[in-house]
Parts: sequence; C-alpha cells; structure tokens
Amino acid sequence: MKIKAMALGCALATAVACNSGSAQAYEAGDFLLQGEIAGFYPDASGSVGSAGGTNFDSGAVTVNPALNLTYFFTENIAAQTVLAVPYARVDLHSGGKTDKLTDQWVLPLSLIGQYHFFSKEMVSPYVGAGLTYAWFWEEQSHVGSHVEVDDTWGGLVNFGVNVKIPDTRWVAMFDVKKWFLRPTNTHIGGNKTDNLTVNPWFFGLGFGYNFATPALF
Repeated sequence: MKIKAMALGCALATAVACNSGSAQAYEAGDFLLQGEIAGFYPDASGSVGSAGGTNFDSGAVTVNPALNLTYFFTENIAAQTVLAVPYARVDLHSGGKTDKLTDQWVLPLSLIGQYHFFSKEMVSPYVGAGLTYAWFWEEQSHVGSHVEVDDTWGGLVNFGVNVKIPDTRWVAMFDVKKWFLRPTNTHIGGNKTDNLTVNPWFFGLGFGYNFATPALF
C-alpha cells in the first residue's frame, strides 16, 4: 500500500508540473495549511511474557484525515505541527496464529523542523525531523478486558514534496512521516504486561493553501 501511495504522489507531481504558469514562491511569514488523506501503519512489536512465545504485532493499515500547519521562517526553513487522530490496531501473534488485541486512537502531538528545497520552483521537495508526544486511548478491546497503552514520546523524520498549482496559492502534496517512539507499558484488565513498541508510518496525499502574512520573527 505504501508503494501505491508513493506512485500516486509521483504521478500527481508529474501531472501538475507539466502545466504552464508561474509558481508562487514561499516567503518568510507564510503559513501553509494542508489537508490530507493518510494511511497509518502502527509498526507494533514487542514480546509478551518471559517465554517470548507471544508477541505484539501490527494490525491492518487504517485511513485517516489529517491537517498540517507549516510556518516559514525563511523561504527554505519552516516548522510544522500536525493535527491528526489516527486509528491504530495492535494484534497478538502466538503459535503461528494472529489475533486482534486492541484498537487505539492516537494523538501524536508533534513539532517538526523542515528544510524546503527549490522553494521558488513549482516542485519543492522537503525533509524534516522533530519530536512528538503520543497519547493513546482505547476504542475497542478484542480480549474481553480493557487494554490501556501508556502515553510515550519520541522522535520522527519527515519527507515529501509540494507541487504548486500554477498562478494560484494552492499546493498539491505527498507526505511521509515515520515515528520512533520509546517502548511503552500496556495494561490488560489492569495487569501490566511487557513493553509495546509502536513506530508508526503515516503517508498521505492532499492539498494545501499558502497564506501570505507579515513575518512573525
């Protein structure tokens, strides 16, 4: 699915870049508000119990809406925050069999520093890195007992491409985020189990609008 999303993003970038017209350059003080449809893969792992025969595993990819708000300090350097509440599924793998464990909502409070290449051009790729605090709460348990996942924190890396739509302030985008969270405790029916590691992928396609404002800094 990740490969399909990347292919769609590349196709979108190529199609828009072929249009004629001038591109709106980013400037210090600009805000870029982007809405996207993103796939979320929890990339969960960790053993349960000292014997190691039962392990946490990742559930299926879920599709979620998200908003990105980016502020440009210069035409190349920016900071971004993310508003998203993705739906994470965690399974248990034991004896060659995989069973559902829990469905969790995740609020990743993230701040990302970015560098945007070719800011004056129509196609502008970017890279970034930042910190996040992940807050979990359960939507549904599949084992008959409440499953609590403790909040945790960690880092993330980010890369993508913005494609400016000619003669407008609209931008098409393809974006990928990868979180590296500290292992966190889980509690099943109030009983603590071994650490769960969640290092999710977030990859999406969407559109944004570039607002020109006086520079704040």
